[in-house]
Amino acid sequence: MIHIVTAENRRHYHHALMEMHRQRKQVFIDQMKWRLEESAGIEIDAYDCPEAVYLIEAAAPRAPVTGSARLLRTDRPHLLGDHFPYLCDGPVPSGADVWEATRFCPAPDAPNGQARHDLLARMIAAIMETALLFGVERVCFVANGALAPLAQRAGWDAEPLGRPRRAGRDRLTAFVAAIDQRGLRRVRELNDIKTPVTRFFGGELNAAA
Repeated sequence: MIHIVTAENRRHYHHALMEMHRQRKQVFIDQMKWRLEESAGIEIDAYDCPEAVYLIEAAAPRAPVTGSARLLRTDRPHLLGDHFPYLCDGPVPSGADVWEATRFCPAPDAPNGQARHDLLARMIAAIMETALLFGVERVCFVANGALAPLAQRAGWDAEPLGRPRRAGRDRLTAFVAAIDQRGLRRVRELNDIKTPVTRFFGGELNAAA
């Protein structure tokens, strides 16, 4: 189950959020060697703000975290607009109905291969379910050369906002995806997802059923 964590219910997810930040440090800084700030064994940045929405996969709020992602509104400060606008050939998508997905993070011990693909597919479904719940029409994200084809294989119909550009050791591309029920059904069907994957305030998400 993927929990939707917002400012309103965050107090119930302190354990899961701390585990998420620890895993982000282990994956992004220790394993992937990203040059990010760390403090007390966790990775946290300026975009981990009260307005951020987190998607955390765990059997229960205090169960082990197996994956996570972060969603940000683009009419507020966000990574693509602040740090990667050069990835867009045109204007950076922005607005209350456009969100940014960042910090997709599998657990540090997550195996490569099919298991990681399945996790990404569930997280994409969760992003789409959450966007539909909050009335979001588009989601943008930045992907490296490894993540982009995995997202496409999972069925996410995303359009590039510009050509790939080099950033350090990676080649990055910015994408935007329209959010609708048809796209969600496609992701579910391609990945054999039978029911909604998200839980919000302790109840299953019915808006995207």
